Amino acid sequence: MLYGPLDLRMEDVPLPTLSRNQVLIKIRASGICGSDVNCYTGRTYEGSFPYIPGHEWSGEVEEVGDAVVTLKKGDRVVGETVVGCGICDKCKAVSNPNFCRNPTVYGFQTKSPGAFAQYVIRDESNLSKIPHSMSHEQGALIEPLSVAYHAVWGLAGGVDPSQTVVVFGAGPVGLFALAVVKGSRARAISIDPIEMRRDLALKLGADEVIDPVNQDAVKEVLRLTGGHGADLALEASGSDQARSTVFDAVDGSSRVVLIGQTMMKKIPVEMEKLVSKGLIVKGAQGSPGMFPRTIEFFARSQTDLASIISHRFPLESTKEAIDLASQRTSSVKIILTD
Repeated sequence: MLYGPLDLRMEDVPLPTLSRNQVLIKIRASGICGSDVNCYTGRTYEGSFPYIPGHEWSGEVEEVGDAVVTLKKGDRVVGETVVGCGICDKCKAVSNPNFCRNPTVYGFQTKSPGAFAQYVIRDESNLSKIPHSMSHEQGALIEPLSVAYHAVWGLAGGVDPSQTVVVFGAGPVGLFALAVVKGSRARAISIDPIEMRRDLALKLGADEVIDPVNQDAVKEVLRLTGGHGADLALEASGSDQARSTVFDAVDGSSRVVLIGQTMMKKIPVEMEKLVSKGLIVKGAQGSPGMFPRTIEFFARSQTDLASIISHRFPLESTKEAIDLASQRTSSVKIILTD
């Protein structure tokens, strides 16, 4: 239970009564997201304390309400993070619950506890089944993979083998974005200052990797693309440098999708590049409606996507796990296990 910055406590919390359309789930694996770290350290947060964190998870159905029809005891499931109210003007106008006027955000609000716990209760409509061939650790990766899948296919419109994509950042979402791009056989260039993460990018299929500390990242992208730039840039690092130069790394009439978080900072950008290059720029928020497609992608992928898991901790060591996650150079994806 997170009571505020740096105030994380292990507590016994009673489970609410299961309603007719709800499901009781035993959590088997839960991933630590960069947003969990930022909330814990106090770098950014919008919500209500205290709350139970955790929005990347996989679990096993223990009990179902008598109105539940698609799930049964023993099923493996994952759940969406953001659920729209369904009645506000935004919910009625767009299909993305992230823009709901009064959303339920699991793992960030007192009213909607997350998965850094032994059990969660969710509405049947919020859950997706995963195959029994998929481990619970793999299932806990569906949410961040869906964020990447949404950026490539939901916002950018997809890629094909004729195109070059540059991915700024080789954290979990950046690495998954790379894997989605390579699943379409496009050329992929990965940029990250951490050697361990560049090595993972190569393992996941990157055609080239760039060290932005010892190389001029934009010049390298231009060199690798014959001076033209990439057809698509995915900014998944949230770094000031990447955000300020991402428009320089793409060709004219190209696409840019901004995924990484910049901690509410204002970053100088040469806006004329958007005009002179005729760029299409989109901001990625969540993964609305992507879970079914992402689960299928994961199940069919020939790449070991779970290779991004660098550490595993038991639930009672959550604080130690978050402390480690805050040191980007020492870990990639950390999983809490039951």
